[in-house]
Amino acid sequence: VVDAPAAVTSIHEEEIAQVAATGQVPKILEFTPGAEITQRGLYDFNFNTRGFNSSLNRRVSTYIDGRDVGVVLLGAQEWAAISGGLDDVAKLEFVRGPSAALYGANASSGVVNILTKNPKDSLGGLVRTTFGELNSRGVDFRQAFQFGDGWYAKVLAGFKDSGDFTVSRNPDVVRYPEYSEFCLLVGQTDCLPGERTLLREQDNEIRFGAVRVDRYVSDEVLLTAEIGLSTIKGPVFQTGIGRVQNLESERPFYRFNFSSPHWNVLAHYTSREGDQVNLLKALVVNYDLITDDERYGVEFQGNWNLGDNVRFVIGGAHTEENVDSINPATGKQTVLWEPVSSNRQALFSQADWSPNRHMKFVFAGRVDKSTLHETQFSPKAAAVWNINSENSMRLTYNRAFQVANYSEYFLHTPISYFPIGGFVRTICGAPILPEPVDCGIDEEFVPILAVGNDDLKLEHTEAWELGYSGLLANKVLVTIDYYRAKNTDFITDLVQQVGTILGNTEGCVDHRLNPSTDPKVCTINNDYKPWISTEEAETTYLVPAIGLTVAQALRNAINASVGGRELGFRLAQDLDGSTVIVGRTYANLGRVDTQGVDLGVQWFITPWLNLQFSYSLFDYEIVEPGGDIEEVEEILLPNSPPHKVSAVLSLNRERWDASVGARWVHGFRWSAGIYQGDVPEYSSVDLSAGYKINDHVRVGVNVANARDTAHYESFGGDLLYRRALANVTFGW
Repeated sequence: VVDAPAAVTSIHEEEIAQVAATGQVPKILEFTPGAEITQRGLYDFNFNTRGFNSSLNRRVSTYIDGRDVGVVLLGAQEWAAISGGLDDVAKLEFVRGPSAALYGANASSGVVNILTKNPKDSLGGLVRTTFGELNSRGVDFRQAFQFGDGWYAKVLAGFKDSGDFTVSRNPDVVRYPEYSEFCLLVGQTDCLPGERTLLREQDNEIRFGAVRVDRYVSDEVLLTAEIGLSTIKGPVFQTGIGRVQNLESERPFYRFNFSSPHWNVLAHYTSREGDQVNLLKALVVNYDLITDDERYGVEFQGNWNLGDNVRFVIGGAHTEENVDSINPATGKQTVLWEPVSSNRQALFSQADWSPNRHMKFVFAGRVDKSTLHETQFSPKAAAVWNINSENSMRLTYNRAFQVANYSEYFLHTPISYFPIGGFVRTICGAPILPEPVDCGIDEEFVPILAVGNDDLKLEHTEAWELGYSGLLANKVLVTIDYYRAKNTDFITDLVQQVGTILGNTEGCVDHRLNPSTDPKVCTINNDYKPWISTEEAETTYLVPAIGLTVAQALRNAINASVGGRELGFRLAQDLDGSTVIVGRTYANLGRVDTQGVDLGVQWFITPWLNLQFSYSLFDYEIVEPGGDIEEVEEILLPNSPPHKVSAVLSLNRERWDASVGARWVHGFRWSAGIYQGDVPEYSSVDLSAGYKINDHVRVGVNVANARDTAHYESFGGDLLYRRALANVTFGW
């Protein structure tokens, strides 16, 4: 940590094992400097650092043994899918700050790198049984063994069943939801949208398993093959278009790895078949969200020492991704308009130069080419001054980028339905007309759509960071980092589709309602054209004195009723020409400057007692709003607290261990899609303890939110209460 050319937190297997029974990976990092843990459900987390969180955060990339475990469609993590087998984790590294120079797109805030144990170095096995509150029960099994000369293997398997903090928000069943009134209109803020009753009430089922085989060709050459599968049923996760319940999803993966002292080659595959449903009550039909996506690719990396002072790394990667959302029962897409495929290639390199024992310079760069965006170059430079063997200063520069995910580019899904039939009968069949006019609309309801924006620009981050790491008096480890970043072309969460976030069409259509096709002039997705009625309706006057046609009267009435002026919704044509109302989409906004401080202190009071403390300060300024500053400030929010503090006191004896951790988070405003409201300040206390009865049996307990203080960590997220778990582990 002292010598690293970046802000790094490293957590090893002993500490991970103490909380492995919870199955919640983000909570392993909960008390570390700079970590922003936003929990919305038992397994629904946003993990972020340095601000600008969102409902499905992907600014911190997560890898397991070099394999990207983000959901292909969304880029975000599905933490329930990696909740099992945490005893197999050898080390977890959290790198704060832009990391695109080595990891590419979407490592714009940081990287979580999880390394699992080699079977050869972890022979033996364990079985853990877990039970506790929320009707939680589970089993984790791990066995590593040798089965021939140079052949080793391990098997992981288990299940986790539980309830959840999630409760139904059906206004027909309960008068008020947990902490806010129900919204009366689409687009309201500081209230919760009504939902249908949960399809799986307090019923989570997670199953997982994996097999890994290692072949040591020699002491320094290793071949690895691994295959695994996880299935998830029940958890609810918060998105910009409403809360979504996972009815069932399957996530198989495999990887092949070749490693030697100078070369590493990785081939990987992962996919996800999911059946989800949007819980919004406004969706009277077509609420299924069926997804089928896959990612596969290959990566190579080589490293050499050039003399005693220079280390050189070079690598490359090729990745293919496919996304589909067709419902086999209906033959229709549910999330996208049509299937989407993409591929990307990358070349990266890093050189470490140590001219003397006190200085080290690091230079890195990566070129990313993709069918989704223009070619990008991401550089990194760092200088580390080792004051002595226990203290160092660091100055780093990074440039990174974030590419919109498939949902932000290509989303096509209803967020509500509008009763258009009554408007058509009233206006197109008005008594003042000589006879009814055919307006070309036969439907009683038309969807209000959330749509993607395939003209989105890349989001760029340019950051400078000054850091200190040191061990004081051989007792106190201190890390402090100050960062300052310039962020441009922020990709917003769902905002109004029409024109800018102000909801007008200036620059988007001409006097004949023909749309602009220049994304620099108009931010809307112009694939969705303004609605045009039949020739009869467009030429028949409803009020001749003012030149008001039937079609224009219908447009005016519907746009006014659906909130066209306030919410920016409009009557439009779908991509096939059918009638819809285009509600919300994504946009790029201006430039934001951010700065902050992450402080970490670990005091080794005795060899068995230590105290950890962390504090983070975050500040931001909208420099170029890209619109009216008051309107932009309501949407372009960091969704992060300005201050957060945590402290942990840990005791680790030969046969027993215990810890108590406390966390306080300053209140902040949350704005992500349809969920916009205040998050009051909150605090929580976690307890953990374990006792080793003998060499084979250990008992333990983990209590999250031990004071049982009900709170929520994002507006629209679940109310969180205490969860106490007990576990018994048998090892051999």
